[in-house]
Amino acid sequence: MYKIKSFFIILLTALCLNVKSQQIIASSEIDPLEVILIHRAAKIYLKDTNVQIIVKNSPLYPGLEGMTQQIGPKLYSIDIAFDLKNKKERKWTILHEFGHVLDFYLGFLSQHPPRWMGKKIDHRLPWNLRPWEISADNWAAELWAALLDEPPPYVIWNMEN
Repeated sequence: MYKIKSFFIILLTALCLNVKSQQIIASSEIDPLEVILIHRAAKIYLKDTNVQIIVKNSPLYPGLEGMTQQIGPKLYSIDIAFDLKNKKERKWTILHEFGHVLDFYLGFLSQHPPRWMGKKIDHRLPWNLRPWEISADNWAAELWAALLDEPPPYVIWNMEN
């Protein structure tokens, strides 16, 4: 009787513990292969098991293919333009936006207040000169090479080297 009682106490204790793991929460219209891509990137590049990423298609401003926000500590939202249909470009955009997640997580990018590497973000900079966008493209190129066995849709020139 004592062993059964002990077993149930241990089981109840285990069930009551707040055990978290990395979660990718995707809306139903997101291709399952895209969810797997994000999961693989998170598993390899984010060792933290408490990170949660919400992924969804959204009507974004024309010309904007994706947008990432830090909702809270270790909680991120990736929005992909609902009209972005090309699968290769969608993968690239997802990896680019995941690059922003990495920069948020690593403390390089801050949303509240908006800062890059501790300095106030200047939104007047042309898009292609914004260091946080350059970083996200560099992450996308690295992630693409590590996770996909096909040529990327874009070539990124690293101007730092």
